[in-house]
Amino acid sequence: MKKPTAVSDLLEQGKGTLQRLRTGTADAERTLAALRRVLPPEIAREVWSASRRGTTLTAFVHSAAWGTRLRYVIPGLKAALEAELGGTVEQVKIKVRAVFRRGQAPSKEGPVPFSEK
Repeated sequence: MKKPTAVSDLLEQGKGTLQRLRTGTADAERTLAALRRVLPPEIAREVWSASRRGTTLTAFVHSAAWGTRLRYVIPGLKAALEAELGGTVEQVKIKVRAVFRRGQAPSKEGPVPFSEK
């Protein structure tokens, strides 16, 4: 029977899927840092993740309100953002994904229909 390989050994080898995950994570962290550097501080705090695929930048924000604010400021920051990222950005996608903190959970009731408001 073959001896199991320790996860730490797999990470040190840096091959295959783990290497792609490691590289992808590092790219996402660099993209997020670059985006936060060009944004106003109050908006930058609300962007919790960002990634770039080709010329498309995707930013994840905590709420729809912050997504709207980000949509309004991005066009004026295009040149600075491209300089920070070192490449062209043709499209910016903004997605709302709430990040729940420890002890919080999403509402199980879901949205309230308009007729009940």
